[in-house]
Amino acid sequence: MIGNDIIDLRAAATESHIDRKGFLEKLFLPEEIRMIREAATPAVFTWLLWSCKEAVYKIVHRNTRERRYAPQRFSCQVEQEVTSTGCYTGAVLYDQHTYCYQSFITDHCIHTYAAENPRLMQHAAVFTKQAAGENYADFMQEVLSSQELFYKDDNGIPYILHREDGRSMPVSVSHHGKYCGIVKLKDSPFNLP
Repeated sequence: MIGNDIIDLRAAATESHIDRKGFLEKLFLPEEIRMIREAATPAVFTWLLWSCKEAVYKIVHRNTRERRYAPQRFSCQVEQEVTSTGCYTGAVLYDQHTYCYQSFITDHCIHTYAAENPRLMQHAAVFTKQAAGENYADFMQEVLSSQELFYKDDNGIPYILHREDGRSMPVSVSHHGKYCGIVKLKDSPFNLP
């Protein structure tokens, strides 16, 4: 399965008060707090780690159908940082399972996508766009082919329906502030090598 999260850095700066007493301790583990405090830009690093947790949470929710607010049960590890491209890769551990992620940071947003394994990461198609708030319908139409239809199941979990053969495939949609992120698989998970 796949998940993604997007953070509009300008919106986050005005909506959230990350310097508030107890904010970091409520969301992050001691090692994550250390990484945040040692980062060149602690605010951006805070949102980087948060987006990693959220992207994996979406995978867990899709798999379990359970909604739990437990950010400290998700442990983020940054494995590689490519500063020239603003790309970070790493892993998030949750309930003895390791999920991989990749994050892209620009001056305006952070877009993270995650998968249950590296094979799915290689087959993910990632789309990021500045959109009009929560109205991402136009962007979704740009991403989908004419044979694909976006829908949510009874639990609010998003899918793409292929009109020709009736297959449903997972898709992850995230929006925050002026930005929208969409991640879908290029191939059916059953057809992957």
